[in-house]
Amino acid sequence: MNREEVRKELEATVAARRELGSEHDDELISGFLQRIEQRLDERGRPAPRPHGIDLRLPLGSMALGIGVTAVANSDAHGVGGVIISIIAWVAIALINIAYARRP
Repeated sequence: MNREEVRKELEATVAARRELGSEHDDELISGFLQRIEQRLDERGRPAPRPHGIDLRLPLGSMALGIGVTAVANSDAHGVGGVIISIIAWVAIALINIAYARRP
C-alpha cells in the first residue's frame, strides 16, 4: 500500500466523519484500520501489533515472585533466602522485558 492509497482512504474516512458526525468516530476509525490491515495482508506484510495492554504475564509474574520469595525466605533463613529471592526476581524481570520487546 503506497502513501497515495493511504491518503485516499484517510480522506474518505474524514469526509464520512464530517457527514455522519462525531458520534460515529469509533466505527469510522475501526473501518479505516480494517481496510489498511486488509491491504497489508494482501501484500503479505504482517499487520501491526495491537497496542492494548495484556496484564496476564505481569500479574502472573508478581504472583509467582511473591510465592518464590515466601518459600525462599521460609526455607533458607538469612542471606541464602535473600539471594534466592533476588535471583528469582531478576529472572522474572528479564522474562517480562523480553516479552515486552518481542517483535
